[in-house]
Amino acid sequence: MSDAASRQALALTGSRRLRLTAFFLFYFGQGIPAGLTTVALPAWLAANKAPDAAVGAIVATAFLPWSFKFIFAALMDRYAYLPMGRRRAWLIAAQVLMVAGFLIAAVVAPGPHDQTLLIYVTFLVMAGAATQDVAVDGMAVDILAEREQGTASSVMFGGQALGMAASGGAGGYLLQTYGSETTFMAFLPLIAIITLFAIIIRERPGERRFPWSAGEAAPENLERHVGRWVPIFVVTIKSLVKRDSLVLIAGSALFRTAGGILTPLIPILATAFVGYTTATYSGTASTIDLVLAVVSIGIGSFLTIRLGARISSVLVLVIAAGLGAYIMFGQSIWVTTVGFVGMYIVYSLFNTLSSITTNPLKMQLCDPRVAATQFTIYNSLSNLPVSFGATLFGVLGGSKELAVVAGATTALLLGSAVILWFMRTGDAHAEPELVPEID
Repeated sequence: MSDAASRQALALTGSRRLRLTAFFLFYFGQGIPAGLTTVALPAWLAANKAPDAAVGAIVATAFLPWSFKFIFAALMDRYAYLPMGRRRAWLIAAQVLMVAGFLIAAVVAPGPHDQTLLIYVTFLVMAGAATQDVAVDGMAVDILAEREQGTASSVMFGGQALGMAASGGAGGYLLQTYGSETTFMAFLPLIAIITLFAIIIRERPGERRFPWSAGEAAPENLERHVGRWVPIFVVTIKSLVKRDSLVLIAGSALFRTAGGILTPLIPILATAFVGYTTATYSGTASTIDLVLAVVSIGIGSFLTIRLGARISSVLVLVIAAGLGAYIMFGQSIWVTTVGFVGMYIVYSLFNTLSSITTNPLKMQLCDPRVAATQFTIYNSLSNLPVSFGATLFGVLGGSKELAVVAGATTALLLGSAVILWFMRTGDAHAEPELVPEID
């Protein structure tokens, strides 16, 4: 293959199949630390009789780096090595950071009662995942056509759910059987493979694969790159304070707070009320998540194409509100294995579909000139409430005050559905491509 032909190969803008594969893999990669820290570790702690507040603290810490990743997003919009694309150099650096985070976590190897050390480890590995997420989201806004956003969102969050399911299930078993050193080391090869994939692809044809390779910056990137702080700040603020943007932020804050309450509550219900062990709960949860991740890709694509992102989001939130009522009034049912599995199915669908259906809304509201910053601010403002919700879980009384906790969850989800109903964005349906793309 000639050098010119090589620079055209494996470019995301040139192949729809490659685009969807790339976003699936990158989201799968960030799902690995998410599954470990929000599924396996909380179950491990709960099974080892850690206090409810300690379990909530791990969940709150896991989402903390995702709440402040707008700082990295601003840096990515301001500084970019354009001959390699607007985001890819940052993406590679983030992947390397994830590899380093898992390696350090394996070396320090905290036990189930080393709660302070577990908080540091959780923050470290999730900081790497959050940085990678910023780069990937900015890349998605840069290169995805509007008609692809619903399908791409389904593939992205389906990949994330699969990564969480795989790491949550395997991580729970490994933590219980071999401890944290083996657990974190076991996932390093997967992250390394995804890092290699980030190295060999390009965003657009003609760009460099490495800084020392031949190639040049794409005209689109030269046009969109702002490169100065003041214009980035001004454009971002103007986009964020638009009516629909504020409505989206408010609605997301409510349902993400509800998610923060449910994240530590579910493993506690499983281990303290139903009688699951760490491995049993993690295996059950990850199996359900694994199946529903695939199902959610199809459901999410169907909903966003047929109903539009706004109506789809409202529908998902209304159905999820029934989960709080079920926890409040159906304890005699969910303490059984079948009853708990049914509850977890709704919880798993809520986690994935709420992200799939609201992600296109964020994409449509972003200004391409500051895509990484604006998109990440949306995500940061919806991730901070998860940490708040996990903390609120303990404040409200945890599993000892189920009626209060479940009632608050239901109210938050219904309130979010009402708010998002009043958005004016997100009713456009994705149109199928009339001409098949050549890959």
